[in-house]
Amino acid sequence: MRLPNRARTKAFTLIELLVVIAIIAVLIGLLLPAVQKVRKAASRMSCSNNLKQIGLGFMNYESSRGAFPVGRVTTTPQHSWTAALLPYIEQDNVFKMYNYTVDWNNPLNQPAIAFQMKIYNCSSTPMGNRFDTTPSSPGGSTAPRACGDYSSVSALKTFVAFKCFQYSTTNPDDPRIVGTIVRNNPTRFADITDGTSSSILIAEDAGRPQWYAAGGKLLPTLKKEGGWADPGAAFSIDGSNPDGSTPGPCALNCSNDSEVYSFHTSGANVVFADGSVHFLTSGVSLCVLAALVTKAGGEVVDQSQY
Repeated sequence: MRLPNRARTKAFTLIELLVVIAIIAVLIGLLLPAVQKVRKAASRMSCSNNLKQIGLGFMNYESSRGAFPVGRVTTTPQHSWTAALLPYIEQDNVFKMYNYTVDWNNPLNQPAIAFQMKIYNCSSTPMGNRFDTTPSSPGGSTAPRACGDYSSVSALKTFVAFKCFQYSTTNPDDPRIVGTIVRNNPTRFADITDGTSSSILIAEDAGRPQWYAAGGKLLPTLKKEGGWADPGAAFSIDGSNPDGSTPGPCALNCSNDSEVYSFHTSGANVVFADGSVHFLTSGVSLCVLAALVTKAGGEVVDQSQY
Protein backbone atom coordinates (compact mmCIF):
# COMPACT_ATOMS: atom_id res chain seq x y z
CA MET A 1 0.00 0.00 0.00
CA ARG A 2 1.39 3.38 -1.03
CA LEU A 3 1.64 6.19 1.56
CA PRO A 4 0.65 9.69 0.34
CA ASN A 5 3.51 12.13 -0.26
CA ARG A 6 3.94 14.69 2.48
CA ALA A 7 3.71 18.32 1.38
CA ARG A 8 7.15 19.80 1.11
CA THR A 9 7.79 23.09 3.01
CA LYS A 10 9.37 25.78 0.89
CA ALA A 11 12.41 27.64 2.37
CA PHE A 12 14.66 30.49 1.28
CA THR A 13 17.82 29.51 -0.49
CA LEU A 14 21.08 31.04 0.68
CA ILE A 15 21.22 33.27 -2.38
CA GLU A 16 17.69 34.56 -1.77
CA LEU A 17 18.54 35.30 1.86
CA LEU A 18 21.65 37.24 0.85
CA VAL A 19 19.60 39.25 -1.65
CA VAL A 20 17.06 40.16 1.06
CA ILE A 21 19.84 41.20 3.45
CA ALA A 22 21.44 43.32 0.72
CA ILE A 23 18.13 45.06 -0.02
CA ILE A 24 17.58 45.81 3.69
CA ALA A 25 21.13 47.21 3.94
CA VAL A 26 20.52 49.48 0.93
CA LEU A 27 17.22 50.71 2.41
CA ILE A 28 18.88 51.46 5.76
CA GLY A 29 21.70 53.26 3.93
CA LEU A 30 19.11 55.42 2.15
CA LEU A 31 17.01 56.00 5.25
CA LEU A 32 19.69 57.02 7.78
CA PRO A 33 20.88 60.14 5.89
CA ALA A 34 17.25 61.20 5.49
CA VAL A 35 16.64 60.79 9.24
CA GLN A 36 19.81 62.72 10.05
CA LYS A 37 18.77 65.46 7.64
CA VAL A 38 15.36 65.74 9.31
CA ARG A 39 16.98 65.89 12.75
CA LYS A 40 19.36 68.63 11.65
CA ALA A 41 16.50 70.60 10.13
CA ALA A 42 14.51 70.23 13.35
CA SER A 43 17.48 71.42 15.44
CA ARG A 44 17.98 74.41 13.16
CA MET A 45 14.28 75.27 13.44
CA SER A 46 14.43 74.96 17.24
CA CYS A 47 17.44 77.28 17.30
CA SER A 48 15.64 79.76 15.06
CA ASN A 49 12.60 79.68 17.36
CA ASN A 50 14.82 80.44 20.38
CA LEU A 51 16.20 83.47 18.60
CA LYS A 52 12.73 84.60 17.52
CA GLN A 53 11.71 84.64 21.18
CA ILE A 54 14.88 86.53 22.08
CA GLY A 55 14.24 89.05 19.29
CA LEU A 56 10.67 89.52 20.52
CA GLY A 57 12.04 90.02 24.03
CA PHE A 58 14.28 92.82 22.76
CA MET A 59 11.33 94.46 21.05
CA ASN A 60 9.25 94.29 24.23
CA TYR A 61 12.13 95.63 26.31
CA GLU A 62 12.59 98.55 23.92
CA SER A 63 8.86 99.24 23.91
CA SER A 64 8.74 99.51 27.70
CA ARG A 65 12.14 101.15 28.29
CA GLY A 66 12.66 103.27 25.18
CA ALA A 67 15.97 101.55 24.32
CA PHE A 68 17.61 98.16 24.03
CA PRO A 69 19.35 96.74 27.11
CA VAL A 70 23.04 97.50 27.47
CA GLY A 71 25.17 94.79 25.88
CA ARG A 72 27.35 94.51 28.95
CA VAL A 73 27.97 96.62 32.04
CA THR A 74 31.70 96.81 32.83
CA THR A 75 31.39 98.81 36.05
CA THR A 76 30.27 97.23 39.33
CA PRO A 77 27.76 95.64 39.45
CA GLN A 78 28.56 93.93 36.14
CA HIS A 79 25.78 92.32 34.10
CA SER A 80 24.89 91.18 30.58
CA TRP A 81 21.86 91.81 28.35
CA THR A 82 20.94 88.16 28.96
CA ALA A 83 19.98 88.91 32.57
CA ALA A 84 18.16 92.13 31.68
CA LEU A 85 16.01 90.31 29.15
CA LEU A 86 14.77 87.56 31.49
CA PRO A 87 11.36 89.13 32.34
CA TYR A 88 10.72 89.75 28.63
CA ILE A 89 11.32 86.14 27.52
CA GLU A 90 9.07 84.52 30.14
CA GLN A 91 11.90 83.60 32.49
CA ASP A 92 10.57 85.31 35.62
CA ASN A 93 11.56 82.36 37.83
CA VAL A 94 15.25 82.87 36.99
CA PHE A 95 14.90 86.65 37.14
CA LYS A 96 13.59 86.39 40.71
CA MET A 97 16.72 84.42 41.66
CA TYR A 98 19.03 86.97 40.02
CA ASN A 99 20.40 89.79 42.20
CA TYR A 100 21.11 92.98 40.26
CA THR A 101 22.78 94.72 43.22
CA VAL A 102 25.89 92.52 42.96
CA ASP A 103 28.08 91.29 40.09
CA TRP A 104 26.71 88.52 37.89
CA ASN A 105 29.22 85.99 39.31
CA ASN A 106 28.71 86.90 42.97
CA PRO A 107 27.88 83.83 45.11
CA LEU A 108 24.41 85.33 45.63
CA ASN A 109 23.78 84.82 41.91
CA GLN A 110 25.11 81.27 41.76
CA PRO A 111 21.65 79.57 41.76
CA ALA A 112 20.54 81.77 38.84
CA ILE A 113 23.63 81.55 36.65
CA ALA A 114 23.86 77.78 37.14
CA PHE A 115 20.32 77.36 35.79
CA GLN A 116 20.20 75.72 32.37
CA MET A 117 18.44 78.16 30.03
CA LYS A 118 16.95 76.26 27.09
CA ILE A 119 16.12 79.50 25.29
CA TYR A 120 19.79 80.53 25.32
CA ASN A 121 21.03 77.23 23.88
CA CYS A 122 20.94 75.70 20.41
CA SER A 123 19.98 72.03 20.29
CA SER A 124 22.55 71.43 17.53
CA THR A 125 25.40 72.12 19.94
CA PRO A 126 27.24 69.00 21.19
CA MET A 127 27.44 68.03 24.87
CA GLY A 128 23.94 69.30 25.68
CA ASN A 129 23.75 71.09 29.02
CA ARG A 130 27.26 72.43 29.59
CA PHE A 131 28.92 74.28 32.43
CA ASP A 132 31.80 76.74 32.34
CA THR A 133 34.14 76.26 35.30
CA THR A 134 37.09 78.30 34.04
CA PRO A 135 37.90 81.34 36.25
CA SER A 136 35.19 83.94 35.61
CA SER A 137 37.84 86.68 36.05
CA PRO A 138 41.54 86.70 37.02
CA GLY A 139 41.48 84.95 40.37
CA GLY A 140 37.68 84.74 40.16
CA SER A 141 35.22 82.03 40.99
CA THR A 142 35.30 78.64 39.29
CA ALA A 143 31.77 77.78 40.41
CA PRO A 144 29.85 76.21 37.49
CA ARG A 145 27.96 78.58 35.21
CA ALA A 146 25.42 77.17 32.77
CA CYS A 147 26.49 77.89 29.20
CA GLY A 148 24.75 79.73 26.37
CA ASP A 149 25.15 79.79 22.58
CA TYR A 150 23.96 83.29 21.68
CA SER A 151 25.87 86.55 22.14
CA SER A 152 25.81 90.18 21.15
CA VAL A 153 28.22 91.23 18.39
CA SER A 154 29.64 94.43 19.77
CA ALA A 155 32.11 95.68 17.11
CA LEU A 156 34.64 95.00 14.37
CA LYS A 157 38.23 94.34 15.31
CA THR A 158 41.17 96.10 13.68
CA PHE A 159 41.85 93.47 10.99
CA VAL A 160 38.28 93.48 9.66
CA ALA A 161 37.83 97.25 9.95
CA PHE A 162 40.87 97.88 7.78
CA LYS A 163 40.42 94.95 5.37
CA CYS A 164 36.82 95.80 4.56
CA PHE A 165 36.53 99.57 5.02
CA GLN A 166 40.13 100.82 5.26
CA TYR A 167 39.50 102.13 8.78
CA SER A 168 42.80 102.33 10.66
CA THR A 169 41.17 103.23 13.95
CA THR A 170 42.30 101.66 17.23
CA ASN A 171 39.39 103.18 19.14
CA PRO A 172 37.00 100.33 20.10
CA ASP A 173 34.20 102.91 20.49
CA ASP A 174 34.62 104.38 17.00
CA PRO A 175 30.98 104.78 15.85
CA ARG A 176 31.88 103.41 12.41
CA ILE A 177 32.78 99.98 13.80
CA VAL A 178 30.54 99.40 16.84
CA GLY A 179 27.62 97.01 16.78
CA THR A 180 23.97 97.42 17.69
CA ILE A 181 24.23 96.90 21.44
CA VAL A 182 27.43 97.94 23.15
CA ARG A 183 28.91 98.17 26.62
CA ASN A 184 27.62 100.61 29.24
CA ASN A 185 25.30 102.58 26.93
CA PRO A 186 21.76 101.70 25.84
CA THR A 187 20.96 101.82 22.11
CA ARG A 188 17.86 103.55 20.75
CA PHE A 189 16.30 102.96 17.38
CA ALA A 190 17.48 106.40 16.28
CA ASP A 191 21.09 105.29 16.85
CA ILE A 192 20.78 102.51 14.26
CA THR A 193 21.22 104.66 11.17
CA ASP A 194 22.09 101.69 8.94
CA GLY A 195 18.54 100.44 9.50
CA THR A 196 17.19 97.90 11.97
CA SER A 197 16.64 95.35 9.20
CA SER A 198 20.34 95.53 8.26
CA SER A 199 22.01 95.49 11.68
CA ILE A 200 22.76 92.32 13.64
CA LEU A 201 21.67 92.30 17.26
CA ILE A 202 22.50 88.75 18.43
CA ALA A 203 24.36 85.91 16.72
CA GLU A 204 25.28 82.30 17.39
CA ASP A 205 28.71 81.71 18.93
CA ALA A 206 28.00 78.15 19.99
CA GLY A 207 29.93 75.47 21.86
CA ARG A 208 31.85 77.57 24.37
CA PRO A 209 33.85 77.25 26.58
CA GLN A 210 35.21 74.47 24.35
CA TRP A 211 37.09 75.69 21.29
CA TYR A 212 35.88 74.50 17.89
CA ALA A 213 37.23 74.90 14.37
CA ALA A 214 35.58 74.34 10.97
CA GLY A 215 33.45 71.21 10.63
CA GLY A 216 32.80 71.00 14.37
CA LYS A 217 36.38 69.91 15.08
CA LEU A 218 37.07 70.11 18.82
CA LEU A 219 40.40 71.76 19.62
CA PRO A 220 42.35 71.02 22.81
CA THR A 221 42.32 74.43 24.50
CA LEU A 222 39.55 76.21 26.41
CA LYS A 223 39.13 79.65 24.91
CA LYS A 224 36.08 81.85 25.40
CA GLU A 225 33.67 82.65 28.23
CA GLY A 226 30.71 80.30 27.99
CA GLY A 227 28.26 81.26 30.75
CA TRP A 228 24.92 82.60 29.51
CA ALA A 229 25.05 85.36 32.13
CA ASP A 230 28.73 86.23 31.56
CA PRO A 231 29.15 89.83 30.30
CA GLY A 232 32.43 88.75 28.70
CA ALA A 233 30.58 86.50 26.27
CA ALA A 234 29.95 89.48 23.95
CA PHE A 235 32.37 89.50 21.03
CA SER A 236 33.88 91.58 18.24
CA ILE A 237 34.53 89.87 14.90
CA ASP A 238 38.03 89.41 13.53
CA GLY A 239 37.46 86.76 10.87
CA SER A 240 39.05 83.33 11.23
CA ASN A 241 40.69 80.40 9.49
CA PRO A 242 39.40 76.82 9.12
CA ASP A 243 41.89 75.66 11.78
CA GLY A 244 40.18 77.94 14.32
CA SER A 245 42.86 80.64 14.41
CA THR A 246 42.14 84.37 14.02
CA PRO A 247 42.23 86.71 12.16
CA GLY A 248 41.33 85.29 8.78
CA PRO A 249 39.01 85.53 5.78
CA CYS A 250 36.30 83.15 7.01
CA ALA A 251 33.12 84.94 8.11
CA LEU A 252 31.42 82.17 10.08
CA ASN A 253 31.61 78.56 11.28
CA CYS A 254 35.43 78.44 11.25
CA SER A 255 36.04 79.35 14.90
CA ASN A 256 33.90 79.94 17.99
CA ASP A 257 36.63 82.05 19.59
CA SER A 258 34.68 85.33 19.46
CA GLU A 259 33.29 84.69 15.99
CA VAL A 260 29.92 83.78 14.51
CA TYR A 261 29.77 80.00 14.84
CA SER A 262 27.11 77.29 14.79
CA PHE A 263 26.83 73.54 14.36
CA HIS A 264 24.39 73.90 11.46
CA THR A 265 25.92 72.50 8.29
CA SER A 266 25.37 75.46 5.97
CA GLY A 267 25.36 78.65 8.04
CA ALA A 268 24.36 80.32 11.30
CA ASN A 269 21.34 82.13 12.73
CA VAL A 270 21.33 85.80 13.69
CA VAL A 271 18.73 88.24 15.03
CA PHE A 272 18.49 91.68 13.44
CA ALA A 273 17.57 94.85 15.31
CA ASP A 274 14.01 94.70 13.95
CA GLY A 275 13.55 91.38 15.77
CA SER A 276 13.69 89.25 12.61
CA VAL A 277 15.77 86.07 12.43
CA HIS A 278 17.92 85.31 9.39
CA PHE A 279 20.09 82.36 8.44
CA LEU A 280 23.46 83.56 7.13
CA THR A 281 24.90 81.06 4.67
CA SER A 282 28.45 79.77 5.06
CA GLY A 283 29.47 81.44 1.81
CA VAL A 284 28.78 84.96 3.06
CA SER A 285 31.82 87.21 2.73
CA LEU A 286 33.58 88.61 5.77
CA CYS A 287 32.97 92.18 4.57
CA VAL A 288 29.23 91.61 4.15
CA LEU A 289 29.12 90.26 7.70
CA ALA A 290 31.11 93.27 8.87
CA ALA A 291 28.63 95.64 7.22
CA LEU A 292 25.76 93.83 8.98
CA VAL A 293 27.50 94.11 12.36
CA THR A 294 27.88 97.90 12.37
CA LYS A 295 24.81 99.96 13.20
CA ALA A 296 26.04 103.31 11.85
CA GLY A 297 28.78 102.54 9.33
CA GLY A 298 26.84 103.79 6.33
CA GLU A 299 27.14 100.50 4.39
CA VAL A 300 24.35 99.22 2.17
CA VAL A 301 23.78 95.45 2.13
CA ASP A 302 21.27 93.65 -0.05
CA GLN A 303 19.62 90.53 1.36
CA SER A 304 20.81 88.55 -1.67
CA GLN A 305 24.38 88.99 -0.39
CA TYR A 306 23.77 86.74 2.62
